[in-house]
Amino acid sequence: MNNLNVLIIEDESLVAMELQVAIENMGHRVVEYATSVPMAKKFIEAFEIDLILMDINLNERTNGIELYKELLLETPIIYLTAYTDEKTMSQAIETNPLGYLIKPHTEDELKAIIKLAEYKIKNIEKVPQTVEALVEVGKGYFFDMQEEQLFYRDLAVKLTMKERGLLKILIEAKGKIVKFDKIEQTLWNGEPVNNTSLRTLIYRVRSKLEHKLIESEFNVGIKLLTKIERKRV
Repeated sequence: MNNLNVLIIEDESLVAMELQVAIENMGHRVVEYATSVPMAKKFIEAFEIDLILMDINLNERTNGIELYKELLLETPIIYLTAYTDEKTMSQAIETNPLGYLIKPHTEDELKAIIKLAEYKIKNIEKVPQTVEALVEVGKGYFFDMQEEQLFYRDLAVKLTMKERGLLKILIEAKGKIVKFDKIEQTLWNGEPVNNTSLRTLIYRVRSKLEHKLIESEFNVGIKLLTKIERKRV
């Protein structure tokens, strides 16, 4: 994938056009921009889209979050919003967005979040719809313990050998803290490893999950949040 096909859904035409220019300057293609819900529905049906950039407040009866849920979309989404209240963010989180762009945003902030989206989309590939014997990780993620493969809904997320190993260790711990020295011994077979290598590995795994499913305990270890703990976050 050399670039992304992006659909902008923004009720303010001027803002939409500014976003289009900025995104196209990054080398991506804006298939269209929609300023209303009917236009958005039309364009979603008409184009092959890799990423949706959508304002939460569309000044209509249906907001951006409700529209995404209504259409049962699985296309990755970034929300534009001027609202950062807990209720709005909680509703948005339910749709597993790639991120949020808070208004008013800078061009650098837009570039950063588009680059993050590009990275995550490129590291996801389509897999067959029927996947058996999966363990629920949370927030739409599942892990095949036998094949050591991570899935997000019906998509396979690319992992390195050590990334797969780390995730498997955390799942087998069933919500308990896994100490850093145990991770090192298991994944590096007892060979000496510096702290940077381990921190980098943990960071990479976190970056491939859309939510903060991994929690750290300072200088002790990490754990995978259980269903109850995820509800509190």
